[in-house]
Amino acid sequence: MIFNKNKIILLSLATAALLTIGCVTNKQIPKNVIVNNIAQNPEGIEYDKTDNTFLLSSINAKPIIKIKPDGSFVPFTSGEQYPLSTAGLQIDYKHNRLLVAGFNGTELMDKNPSTKGMSSLRIYDLKTGTLKQDINLSFLAPQAQTYFANDIAVDNVGNVYISDWYAKVVYKVDMNGKATLFWKNDFSKVNGGANGLDFHPDGYLIVSLLNVNKKWLYDDYALVKIPLNNPKEVHYINIENSGFTGFDGMVIKENGNIVGVTNNQKSPGGNKLIELSSDSNWNDAKIINSKEITPSTTVAITPDNKSYVIQQDFSNNFKKKWNIKQIEF
Repeated sequence: MIFNKNKIILLSLATAALLTIGCVTNKQIPKNVIVNNIAQNPEGIEYDKTDNTFLLSSINAKPIIKIKPDGSFVPFTSGEQYPLSTAGLQIDYKHNRLLVAGFNGTELMDKNPSTKGMSSLRIYDLKTGTLKQDINLSFLAPQAQTYFANDIAVDNVGNVYISDWYAKVVYKVDMNGKATLFWKNDFSKVNGGANGLDFHPDGYLIVSLLNVNKKWLYDDYALVKIPLNNPKEVHYINIENSGFTGFDGMVIKENGNIVGVTNNQKSPGGNKLIELSSDSNWNDAKIINSKEITPSTTVAITPDNKSYVIQQDFSNNFKKKWNIKQIEF
């Protein structure tokens, strides 16, 4: 076999270049990523480690956008027959999926008691952003006055769990697209709706229960642990030290700790990013870090353990400038 030395050198250089492109690290992400001219009103944020970008959802029922570290962005999702507001986002790398909690924001905010809205799971191809499945969930909770699919998680085998804050339930969708009612809040201690949630690899969900009062302050809140194999055995997680005032969005980190956002703007809890740790398999927990932040809804964790939040503006749904900010404890 005859080898061409020059071709080998060129091929090696090309291979090295491709490897360099493919091994993007989030060291390139600045502490502040400014995004201009989107009018997106993002409720959910997710970090995509495959291409070093952020994904932002849209309460305004616009496409989910993909944001580069320099703040430039492109619309990512497509293929929907009708627009939906979107909230929580979850990447399922194992199955190449972007999982999205969708809801009818127009009906949710019209103050008409006869319109209930709807909740949906939308599943997109992680590489292309094209819609693969759109699964209506509302029929599983016909007793609900309104619906608000809020957050989303996926377990080890691909089952998806979607919290519905207003219906006070958690839905489950398996890999075949079959939707069932996984859990309803009949928990006597706390009557809050299921808001933020995440899956723990030991086989349970951690769910933030939360209500707000007429002044939009957090009321009747808690964290609960729900085993996947027996969701009726829900356990109230005791927070040992003071300072926990309820979570909106939350994430379980690789080290097992939970980081969550409080955006109770006018209460003593204020706007905070809080980190919880547990030595008892989440039967009890304690606050190990807490920091005041500007109003935000949830948090994204990068592979090197950096926390990024969206600096929200609850007074302006059509604000055009958004800041994704790294929070350091």
